[in-house]
Amino acid sequence: MGIKVKVKEQQLNSFLKLTCIIGISDGPNMKCVTDQFNVNDLVSVRLNFACNGMGSPLVCSILSWNLKTDDECKVKVKVSCQETDIPFYSEWVCDKKWKRIGERLSSDTILDDVYINVININITTCKVEESRLTKIYNDVDFTDFNLSAVDGSVAIHRTFLAAHSDVFRAMLRNEWKEANEGCVQIEGVTRQTLQHLKDYMYLRTLPDEGLEPLLLLASYYLMDDLKEQCVSKLALNCTLKDWSRLLEFAAVNKISELISGLMLTTQPTAVQKQKGKDLEDKQ
Repeated sequence: MGIKVKVKEQQLNSFLKLTCIIGISDGPNMKCVTDQFNVNDLVSVRLNFACNGMGSPLVCSILSWNLKTDDECKVKVKVSCQETDIPFYSEWVCDKKWKRIGERLSSDTILDDVYINVININITTCKVEESRLTKIYNDVDFTDFNLSAVDGSVAIHRTFLAAHSDVFRAMLRNEWKEANEGCVQIEGVTRQTLQHLKDYMYLRTLPDEGLEPLLLLASYYLMDDLKEQCVSKLALNCTLKDWSRLLEFAAVNKISELISGLMLTTQPTAVQKQKGKDLEDKQ
């Protein structure tokens, strides 16, 4: 037998979840490559499983390639897997090289001398904006609006605000006080969060920390694309330890997309195991 793999696909919003059931036993073929899977019509991926023999770790890797024919269209791939020996999360610009997702030593169960592993791999993708926007991002001479927080402000172009948010577009198009003053005061955020907002508008980048307040801004100002990317990164990068906290945050702020993302990328049974372990540690 060697290695045999069965994969179940599940699509939710921008997420592609691949539930892989891997059977391992002594045999001549200790490698298995899956079929191709389409992710958001941007990237095609396939998985590679390998094992040096019974008792050796199961190794999982991913191969991705850009489906877009335009050479200038770059695509970022985001992958997470919480069920390897070391939980995995990574982002990279799509290429045609293998990326190791991780290793796993123990099996979930053993049936008739076949070692069964169940691994959930979560994948999402997004386009990378053209680099010429960097010049506009760095411009200080032609910015014509300010986003203000209690600890400072961020200069920005009205055009970018209007292009990313219908709420800002309405504000700037009509005779609102903020439009006339060239500034809007945003309550409950820091200057750093506003800088993160600008970074995404111009460069399509997200911070490693501070995603929750950025997600709230995206929800309030109806920035669906930013909201989707924040949800994606929070869910994909969520550890079992943070799962309950993020779920409560999503429920309190009525962000159903994040609730769905957390339920998809992290198994509730695994969360219960983590809670049990935390209680044991406290005792």
